[in-house]
Amino acid sequence: MPKQRKLIEPSDFERMRVFRQPISIFLQGVQIGEDVIIQSHDDELVVSTTGEKFVKANCDFLSKR
Repeated sequence: MPKQRKLIEPSDFERMRVFRQPISIFLQGVQIGEDVIIQSHDDELVVSTTGEKFVKANCDFLSKR
C-alpha cells in the first residue's frame, strides 16, 4: 500500500488540484472517497471533478505517494 500524507495547508490541496493527483477522503475514519480529483477548494470545501462536495472541517484528506 502506498504511503499517504494528510493534506492540511491550502498549498497541499492546490498542489493536488494543479497536478490532478488522486486523493482519498475519510469521514470519522470511514473512507468516503477514493481516487478523487480536486476541481476546486476554498477554506471550507473541497469540490471533486464529479461535483461532490466535502467539508474540510469534517473530513481527512490524504494524498497517495
